[in-house]
Amino acid sequence: MKAAQFPVDQAVLGALLAGPAHGYELRRRLDQGLGPVWRIATSQLYSVLRRLEEDGLARRSVEEQPGRPPRHVYALTPAGEAAFWGWALAPVRHVRDIRGEFLAKLYFLLRYAPDRAEELIAREVQELARLRHRLSGRRATADRFADLLRRFRLAQVECVLSWLAECRATLEKEGTCAT
Repeated sequence: MKAAQFPVDQAVLGALLAGPAHGYELRRRLDQGLGPVWRIATSQLYSVLRRLEEDGLARRSVEEQPGRPPRHVYALTPAGEAAFWGWALAPVRHVRDIRGEFLAKLYFLLRYAPDRAEELIAREVQELARLRHRLSGRRATADRFADLLRRFRLAQVECVLSWLAECRATLEKEGTCAT
């Protein structure tokens, strides 16, 4: 998955929620949690860490290691934590972002705030219901491809809505969210 299609900065902030860590530890956290969805190159991770530090979302400290080069350890700032939660609780705007971005949000919420996962699901359902309404309201046209594309997008929305209902039911059954 291309970096532009995945919120790398927010995923790194999410990995920092577990506590301060150096780059290799952060990569391990991300690979273990989001490996089935997305992978980050080490060079990309360090680029993101520099940008997060410059933006005031993470802070870096140097940890001395006997007989080894010093280690750079990163931690969330209050602004970084606020930015993460703002992102994590907002629905994605495009169906194509469900596989990457939404699943990353759901992963972090289930890990760090399971009681808020249903909130994200509910917001996503509202967003998709609006999209379904817009797509359903469009009339068929003489352009066969455009009409087939609209119906394809509508089928995708319906499929994701069905999956979100399954997610909600599973979380309710587990007692993770309110009914």
